[in-house]
Amino acid sequence: MRRAKVPIAQKTASAYRIPTDAPEADGTLAWNETTLILVEASGGGKQGLGYIYADASLVSLINDKLCETVKGGDAFDPNSCWTAMQRAVRNLGRVGLAAMAISAVDTALWDLKAKLLDVPLLSLLGAVHEEVPIYGSGGFTTYSDDRLRKQFGDWVERDGCRWVKMKIGSEPDRDPHRVEAARSAIGEAGMFVDTNGVYSRKEALAFAENFAQSGVLWFEEPVSSDDLNGLRLLRDRTPGGMDIAAGEYGFDLVYFERMLQAGAVGALQAGITR
Repeated sequence: MRRAKVPIAQKTASAYRIPTDAPEADGTLAWNETTLILVEASGGGKQGLGYIYADASLVSLINDKLCETVKGGDAFDPNSCWTAMQRAVRNLGRVGLAAMAISAVDTALWDLKAKLLDVPLLSLLGAVHEEVPIYGSGGFTTYSDDRLRKQFGDWVERDGCRWVKMKIGSEPDRDPHRVEAARSAIGEAGMFVDTNGVYSRKEALAFAENFAQSGVLWFEEPVSSDDLNGLRLLRDRTPGGMDIAAGEYGFDLVYFERMLQAGAVGALQAGITR
């Protein structure tokens, strides 16, 4: 029996600027607020939610272009809606902000479908694991040593995080000291570092040797994500037990295919919001 179509009745996007409790920075950027784009999709008496962190300018793209594209579409067929949105942004450029806008709408539509079927979204998409371990991500380069130790120590002792990830790269000369400070607070927990691509290849190799002494297991974007040869070099030459990670700025499958073909990373990061 064919399921009756449930028209997508309404979709709206809103932007919310959320201030951080203190200035934050990584190896390439500094900020004191984060903009949350919230998308709401309704149909069949249910409402789905999607969100991304992006610029407030996406609200008009979503409300004026994407919402009109999917309005009246079948809430049980988010794949068709995704294809329609891809066509709609062809002349705008499918990657970058357009891809992030589509991701927020797409997430809201899948959430709506799950609610119409009265199943968890996880079950609808197909769960691979029964549980997923988490790591705490923070340790911004604006933090003092004391704040860095407290944040990571609390995550491990109070919240049960098995790993923590810290930002490095704003002041490379201080990075080894900051990594040691973080290690002193987390005991045997796993340590990840993220430079957001700020190091050169030679810098990254030298720091990898240093960080290995502090038990760093994950070196994220030691060089630019666009430098696939550099990532492969780091993957081949970093100490054993240290994974090279990248990919969070990928917008389509071709991007990840190139990264995999180059053997550039041991941990491939695909962000659902992009």
